[in-house]
Amino acid sequence: MCKNIKFNKTIIKSIIFLILLFIYACKADSDISDENMYIEKLKKDYSDLSYYIDKVYEMDEKERKGLLLMVGIKDKILSKETIEILKDNNIMGVILFSYNIENEKQLKKLTSDLRKYVNPNMLISIDQEGGEVNRINFDKFKDISPKDIGDLNSIKYAYDIAYQKSKFLLDMGINMILAPLCDIPNDTNSYIYNRSFSTNVNIVSDMVYAVVKAQKDAGIISVLKHFPGHGDTAVNSHNDFPNIDKTINDLLSKEFLPFKKGIEAGAEMVLVSHIKNKYIDDKYPASMSRKYADILEKDLGFKGIVITDDLVMTGNIDECIDFGINLTSNVYENAEYMFKDMKPDILSCARVLKIISENKLSRT
Repeated sequence: MCKNIKFNKTIIKSIIFLILLFIYACKADSDISDENMYIEKLKKDYSDLSYYIDKVYEMDEKERKGLLLMVGIKDKILSKETIEILKDNNIMGVILFSYNIENEKQLKKLTSDLRKYVNPNMLISIDQEGGEVNRINFDKFKDISPKDIGDLNSIKYAYDIAYQKSKFLLDMGINMILAPLCDIPNDTNSYIYNRSFSTNVNIVSDMVYAVVKAQKDAGIISVLKHFPGHGDTAVNSHNDFPNIDKTINDLLSKEFLPFKKGIEAGAEMVLVSHIKNKYIDDKYPASMSRKYADILEKDLGFKGIVITDDLVMTGNIDECIDFGINLTSNVYENAEYMFKDMKPDILSCARVLKIISENKLSRT
């Protein structure tokens, strides 16, 4: 009798196992089917990205994550440790600061080594606005600020300076500039006043268009910043989250205009700032909210890549977004914990892959 009971239990366990296995297989098939449908819909909605969507779909999650990361490094001379961590995490983007740069020869070797030992198509970015914000002290254009350019209000001058600076950066091995600023200061007391082209929305819009056109013609990647516009706040987002509570219609009539002109000129990326706006998202700042990315695409016609402002700026962000590029000045080993739960968006990955694949510097 006991043997029969034991035998029956074994059969029951086997049946349950087979049932669970069948359910799991059905669910797996359903998940695969759903994912295939999603991929096909993406390719239909974004036909220009069809090839890259397929490429991303073939990648594993770790590879996809790497496409959506841009991190600081601590090196002037590229170390084995840096190479290993960047390669192991498939990181495709690096941002350089003044502490990475000593002179022309050293900078060229650093960027060359990043492409030689990490990835030949690496995105290497820098803040080189001119005036107050510079990382390269031997840039002959470093003292020409956006305000100087805006004060002249000359489209030709704005284009010429941006073109020459872009060629200089490309010669240094840098293929992405975090500029131009699209912010419109509300008055001369704004902390961003000297970094901006003007308090006049039309001048800012014209200068942004000229600069992006020049950068695109030169072959460097442009990043419009700081969406949705940092001019109408006294709070520096390096310290806290500024609040600018304006409706989308209000923003469309002023703050968004320079961004729209930059997008029309062909800007590949838009940097979203740590600004909060209760009319758009009453919980998250722009840098962490997909709602702002939706506004860029639906209201401004932007088809490019969203990139966050530096995630460690305020000290209040300890996670990343699943879409667009996550930028953090934290050196990679301190930033890894922020990315562990990322579920990288296929569309964002495809857009980044397209830019990487088409980047002019990577083909030279």
